[in-house]
Parts: sequence; structure tokens; C-alpha cells
Amino acid sequence: MKKIVFISFILFSFFVFAEEAAQQKPVEQPAAKAGPEKGKVYEGMPITPEFSKEVIDKITAKYSKMYESYAGVKNTRHVTVEYREPGTNKLLETEKYVYTRYDDWYKDLKYELHSCESDGKPRRKSIIACNPNESTPGIPHFDKNGEKEYIRELVAVEKLNGRLAYKIKMTARKPKVEHFVGHVWVAVDNLEYMQNEGTSGKPRMGARPYVKYKAKDFNNGQFFHFTSGYTKVELNILGYKRVLIYKFENKDIELMPKKDKK
Repeated sequence: MKKIVFISFILFSFFVFAEEAAQQKPVEQPAAKAGPEKGKVYEGMPITPEFSKEVIDKITAKYSKMYESYAGVKNTRHVTVEYREPGTNKLLETEKYVYTRYDDWYKDLKYELHSCESDGKPRRKSIIACNPNESTPGIPHFDKNGEKEYIRELVAVEKLNGRLAYKIKMTARKPKVEHFVGHVWVAVDNLEYMQNEGTSGKPRMGARPYVKYKAKDFNNGQFFHFTSGYTKVELNILGYKRVLIYKFENKDIELMPKKDKK
């Protein structure tokens, strides 16, 4: 009799447990990462490969016309270069110069020096002094060859200087000195190139510069140009060690027509 009662209790407990388990809600699995809601762009939104391609294609369509229609830009660049001691950051020399840049997008830079000074005193042009050291043009991100040269990925939508911007990562497929690798920011509202920040694809003269350039559109918003910038280079060549800080501002921006066009 006791054995029957015990078995009945076990069976009763089992059925009660089974009923309670059936009434419990299933454990919710984390939702799969959803794509952005169509037509809406907002800070911190999820980025899908499809949306990334859509945005980059639009930017390329906008700016590729610039590279196809003109040879480059002419501008007047005002530069300050600080020579600093590594480790202590002690300022050793300040050089200033002004020159006109004939900045072809696909050919070596040509320039015309107007003035140069070191620590406030005029300086004669020489191989080392007053040389802007900018003979190689960068490989563009948004011309017709941009996809061949770079892996271009939209990685975030975030605020930059109070504006909503696309943050795009640039990775050189076959790195060269002429490549810029890092990030580019483009405004969401009108696809205006706003800023880049990064370095070169490969070191140049034993150094790989860190750069941060500001940009904006001109010519009725069809093209962009860099307005100002900052470059830091750590040199260590045959025992010569310096930290160079370049700061520049571009003025008097003009488009340079292609030679085959009047």
C-alpha cells in the first residue's frame, strides 16, 4: 500500500511539473541585427553591406565627375612647419612659407614658391629649406577607379562638427605611398566631403605621416577641396630624429581645365 501511495505521489509531482513548464513562456532569443529602416538615416544606426554600397555609390557618382571634367585645382597654400625634439616635444625651429600649388589629381605636383622664413627671418630656397615635400598626388577614393584601388566600407553614422555624417573606412587593396588609408567623413544631407583622418599606404622616406584634413564643397556643390589640415611626421633617418608638425590653409581655389579642353 505504501509503495502504491509513493508511486502515485511521484506521478502527481511529475504531471504538476510538466503542466507548470508548459505554462512558462519560452526563452526569447536575441533578435537578428536588422537593417536600417528604408529612407531613414540616424546616428548609431545599423549598417548593412547593401546600405554601405548604396551610400558609397552615390558619393562616387557625385565626385567622379570632378575627376573626369578637370585636371585638378590651383590654390595658394599657407604652411607652418614646426620642428620638434622627439621625447621632449621641445620646439627647435618654426618654418613658414607660401606657395601656389598646381595640384593635378593624377600627376606630380608643381608649385611656385612665394615666400619662406625660418623663426621669423627670410630664408633662401634650397634643396632642404622651404621644400613642401609634396611631389606625389594621392590616389582618389571617389573617382571611377576608387573601387579598384580601395576597399570602401561605411562603418558608422555619427555627428561631426554638429552635422550627421557617414564615416567610411578606406583600405588600400595594394598599398602604395600614394594611397590614403583611414577614415573619410561625408555629410548625410548633401554628400559633402567633410574630413579625412589617417595615414599613407606605405612609409615614405622612412616615415609614415598621420594626417587630418578638413574639406568642403565648392563650385555650386559639385566638387570638394581641402581647406586646411594637420600632418605629423616622425623622422628617423641616419640618426636624424625630428617630429615635424605641418599645418596648412588653402586659399584662392580654382579648377584647372584639362589640356584637351578649352
